[in-house]
Amino acid sequence: MHKKTTAALLAATVFVAGCATQDGGWGNKQTAGTVIGSIAGALLGSQIGGGSGRTVAIIAGALAGGALGNWIGSSLDDKDRQALAASTQQVLTTGKSQTWDSDHSGAKAVIRPISSKTVTQQATMKRAPTIAQVDHLAVINEPWQAHKSANLRAGPATSYDKVGGLAPGQSFTALGRTGNDWIAVGRQGVTVGYVAGTLVGPIRSAQADQATDLDTISVAQAESQGFNLDTLEPQKPVVESVAVQTTCRKIQYDVTTAKGNESKTVDACQGVDGAWQIG
Repeated sequence: MHKKTTAALLAATVFVAGCATQDGGWGNKQTAGTVIGSIAGALLGSQIGGGSGRTVAIIAGALAGGALGNWIGSSLDDKDRQALAASTQQVLTTGKSQTWDSDHSGAKAVIRPISSKTVTQQATMKRAPTIAQVDHLAVINEPWQAHKSANLRAGPATSYDKVGGLAPGQSFTALGRTGNDWIAVGRQGVTVGYVAGTLVGPIRSAQADQATDLDTISVAQAESQGFNLDTLEPQKPVVESVAVQTTCRKIQYDVTTAKGNESKTVDACQGVDGAWQIG
């Protein structure tokens, strides 16, 4: 990650103890990753930065810190832990089982979710003054892109005014999902509109701390897409505490290494910034 993200991690006062979280905020590449687990190794993992983004790095750090138990963790090298962390992220994100096989050590694992629950907590969120207030967003906070041309509206329904448009392939930060499947679109940490969830989707290979097209859009580009730049970059955004929904899962690892077989059950929770922490 960039030095500013590492500094934010070192200075963070928001933390996770097991699956308990404190009030916090989320929004963009500057704030992503400032919520970290209290487990040993999480800070190390948050500074790695490679792989599929900050969640994989944090999970890999947790595995290095002993989340899977002493001998299991010590039996996996860094490359295996990164790969296992990427599979873990898929299980946590999708709620579906994954099978992992090392490409060099012979280690393998089955990772499966045992139970899941939704947790509602308060988070600080910024929105443009012209954008409707919406509560109970399911947290995403990842780079997404438009599958086709899509209208951006002032609220999560076609009855709201159009405030701009996304071009095919244009990337943006998806802050969260409403109950009726509209996506809160962020620009530099501020909600600037909502787009129908059927028209957009995740960028699978994206880094979670990278800038998106909407973060760096120029005045001319904004005008060509129907955006009022004052809406994209409000001088005085509305800052408010909103209820957001995050997910906690209990997952089971069945791991085979050169030392033998072992099973381990761990708890993982999503922070208000969208990152998963094991602990």
